[in-house]
Amino acid sequence: MTARVRGGRSAPLRVLAVSALAALVPSGFTAQGDLAATVRSGSGFAISHAVRIVTNAHVVDNCRELRVVAGKRQAPATVSALDREADLALLDTTLAVSGTLALRGGPELRLGESVIVFGFPLASSLSHEGNLTTGNVSALAGLRDDPNYIQITAPVQPGNSGGPVLDQGGTVIGVVTAKLDALSVAKFTGDIPQNVNFAVKLESLKGFLDAHRVRYDTVLSGPSLPPADVAQAAKAASVRIQCTSSDKTTAGAETARASPGAEPAAPLPVPAPGAVAPGRPMPLPPAPGQPPAPDQVQLLEVRTPYPAAAPALRELVLVNRSPYSVLEVTLGWSEGSGTARCPGSTATYRGTQQLFVSLAPGQTTTAIGEFSPRASVFCVLAAQFLPPSR
Repeated sequence: MTARVRGGRSAPLRVLAVSALAALVPSGFTAQGDLAATVRSGSGFAISHAVRIVTNAHVVDNCRELRVVAGKRQAPATVSALDREADLALLDTTLAVSGTLALRGGPELRLGESVIVFGFPLASSLSHEGNLTTGNVSALAGLRDDPNYIQITAPVQPGNSGGPVLDQGGTVIGVVTAKLDALSVAKFTGDIPQNVNFAVKLESLKGFLDAHRVRYDTVLSGPSLPPADVAQAAKAASVRIQCTSSDKTTAGAETARASPGAEPAAPLPVPAPGAVAPGRPMPLPPAPGQPPAPDQVQLLEVRTPYPAAAPALRELVLVNRSPYSVLEVTLGWSEGSGTARCPGSTATYRGTQQLFVSLAPGQTTTAIGEFSPRASVFCVLAAQFLPPSR
């Protein structure tokens, strides 16, 4: 299977096989340097009463610093509640947001209803004032009939994560969370899926807020409003969220994320092959005339962001230390106990996977791939470099 790389321009995915869910990662830019800081952005919206911001867990998880931006105003924010399994989070901030949104109190959502999405996609490229798209409810469940999601046709992009999904009356019916990666699916099916996007269902949002004793308004869905009126209300209540994190990890470190619960989940060992001594011969050599991959492209960290909902989905942090741009990276993976060194024979690996990237010299990025839930060792086997222009 292949996975699109997320590094500010593309959304990660779990590709097909049994139909796959792609966490819609906020758009971001990765700085260069030994302590590369990643600044990524997503969306959020204020709910009624005490002004608190709803967004996705994957937007604000593992952030060293959080800020919320509304127009030309911005302020720090802190995470007051987070549920990785539901992919929901709540922020507290001192920023005075000019509007709030109410949650739909009825009637029950119907297949085919019109929806409006507001958010801040591709913040480094598109309007900082926010973007609106429209569509319909195309399914009342997510992939594999997951009851916690709805499927919508309104277009979404990286950076839409955490934004509101509204009905024609302007009440919240969901939170944008994911999309299907059209290019990767097309590679397997020969056809390009169109507008297969997902939102956290309203019932899940209400359950999350109720569990944390957060007050919110509910309003019965009323007469349809002009999209411009809904856009005005959504813009007044929506904010752009900036997360500053660090991609730097200690060589050989083990990382795992567990869903919150009464009993913490056992950490999943995912050794980082950065501990491998530079200069060791590659199991799979790169193309003739290209530099060897092991000392040029390194895997710094592997994470399991949603161990309960998607145990096979992995985030892989890659750094390009070569003087050339990298177009593709081949990873080998195996199951069983972890090791500090990558096996020297390709026969040792349980499988391989190609990650299509656009990684400039010195850049760090995070790729998404789907592996066996039992995969515990990940190694860079080969890389395709873009030859320098002559």
